[in-house]
Amino acid sequence: MAKQLPAQRDNRRWLTLKDAADVLGIHYTTLRTWADNGDIPVFRTPGGHRRFQLGDLRRFLESRVSQSQLANVDGLMAVALSHVRQEISKLPASEGGWRAEITPESAETNRERGRKLFALALNYLIRPEQRERLLADGRAIGREYGVEAAHSQLSLAETGRAVQFFRRQLLEVVRRDEALDAEDVQIRQLIAQYLDEVLYAVLDGYEQSLLAGGQ
Repeated sequence: MAKQLPAQRDNRRWLTLKDAADVLGIHYTTLRTWADNGDIPVFRTPGGHRRFQLGDLRRFLESRVSQSQLANVDGLMAVALSHVRQEISKLPASEGGWRAEITPESAETNRERGRKLFALALNYLIRPEQRERLLADGRAIGREYGVEAAHSQLSLAETGRAVQFFRRQLLEVVRRDEALDAEDVQIRQLIAQYLDEVLYAVLDGYEQSLLAGGQ
């Protein structure tokens, strides 16, 4: 018989109604209603008392957080795009050279890339089971932008400023959202991890474009 790990044994622990409510951070009457409505698994003792398994409570919490965050992605995207447009209009010439030097023909393409990258980055924060694919998609967009920047004769420094501008806007949008705490260490690490990989892909695309042009 396989030996249970400590976390597995912990998940099988039974809790009283009050203790379970404390785990969920709600009043015990709310939990009692949820249990009676079938929203959360509950076991009744022969004496009629409700008992809750810790593992069920944890899964319930993860499900509620996930549903809340997923429902908020569209709202975050709308806020992000509006915020980016406002911030771009405020950029001084010394910091917005990357925008001025992009050819008009590629402007719409870059806007679409930006929208996709925002969506990918936000989903990267809240969909851990899809992070590998989301990261690959982000790298692909970064590489495309690097190639486009090199073709448009945008300097490497200005290309880097564009990526940093995107990073700042993403952090600002996350900071404003109640469901995603930008001061949380894990959130900040995930944003940094994702955008670092995008930046490396941008630089790789830029370099490969220059090498191809020199051949």
